Amino acid sequence: MITLNYQIEISANAEKIWSVLTELDKYKQWAIAFSPDSQFSGQWLEGESVSFFDPNFGGTRALIDRVELNKAIEYHHIAIFSPDHLQDIDSDVAKKWIGCRETYDITPLENSIILKVTIETHPDFVNMFNSGWQQALPLIKLVSEQDDGATS
Repeated sequence: MITLNYQIEISANAEKIWSVLTELDKYKQWAIAFSPDSQFSGQWLEGESVSFFDPNFGGTRALIDRVELNKAIEYHHIAIFSPDHLQDIDSDVAKKWIGCRETYDITPLENSIILKVTIETHPDFVNMFNSGWQQALPLIKLVSEQDDGATS
């Protein structure tokens, strides 16, 4: 596995950034960087599974390892699946994908937040993550810094 690190400074509070990461309507606004109709289903609770998918392309299932409200999320991938929801844990791609880990850390600074994303992955997926996060982080910043009437 290779460890990849990405980060961005955001002028918003931790609660706002948390909502952008974990609320479906906001997630869709930045996860488009990975797939046109990216979405998820499941609950952000330790021990629960969450499915990340695009209905046209399939997706991945992850097990939540750690949740610290407004601070951190960590999960590891346990399967991939096709658009018709057939689970795959045996193909070469699935075997390389299973065990990949994603960690999101929200760290307050004096007047902003650093969002750090750490990915542990197989070398085959480095280009996908690099390309995706290069586009996703500015979108997370944009959505987080938008004034939606909530206090920030």
